[in-house]
Amino acid sequence: MRFILSSMLIAAFSILSACQTGGTVAGNEGGTEPVNEQEGYEMQKAVNRCHRTGGSRVVKIRGELKCY
Repeated sequence: MRFILSSMLIAAFSILSACQTGGTVAGNEGGTEPVNEQEGYEMQKAVNRCHRTGGSRVVKIRGELKCY
């Protein structure tokens, strides 16, 4: 019984962690999604700067992150 329960917990944790790596950036609804973890980190910094200056989303255009 413990083996089944621990296996289910490991499977659930694996699924949740896989969902976290390549998803949307918090606060960037309607903007571009990152393609990998490094771009997600850079996009999160750009979103934070964008919100401070009055923008609502970050979009990647020709390799540059633009605030709108």
